[in-house]
Amino acid sequence: MSGAKTPGGKEQGGADPSMEDILASIRRILSEDEPQAATLAPAAPQAGPAAEDDVLVLDSSMEVPEGAEPPPLSTAPIEDEPDPAPAAAAPDPDPFEAAVVPEPPAPDAPAPRPAASDLLAPETAAAAASAVSGLVRTLASERSTHVYAGGPTIEDLVRAELRPLLKEWLDTFLPDLVERLVRAEIERVVRRAVP
Repeated sequence: MSGAKTPGGKEQGGADPSMEDILASIRRILSEDEPQAATLAPAAPQAGPAAEDDVLVLDSSMEVPEGAEPPPLSTAPIEDEPDPAPAAAAPDPDPFEAAVVPEPPAPDAPAPRPAASDLLAPETAAAAASAVSGLVRTLASERSTHVYAGGPTIEDLVRAELRPLLKEWLDTFLPDLVERLVRAEIERVVRRAVP
């Protein structure tokens, strides 16, 4: 910013424009847009000098006494609002105007969730545990396998029980299945070879 300025306010030597030039340019663009916005949207009725400033003055009458609980939130279902009609070209808001964003209300403490052990009634949990322990005892006595923590899992026990059933099924149906698939493949190859 130490360079000499031209009468237009720009620095010589191709340097960037000054901050004042940028702000003046933005103000000029905004002032050009304001007459267009006034013709597109009717002027909002003003309620006096407070409407011009849009300043909310807080006083002691607006204070919430300490210990007062906020009103309960409504649990009524929210109805879908129709999509708003597309607005005519609205003027861009002033990017340098400070926006006041209200703080969102503090969320209430979430309702306590039941513990995972409360998922089943105690009687149901006891019945399920009894059934599984009975199955484990039966399998252990039939197979002479000791089931203990770190020992065979339920998957291991199921695999051991299904192995003889699967062997029997394969012995019964595998030869016919293989013969049928081989015959179908041979017929397909022959149909390709013979035009």
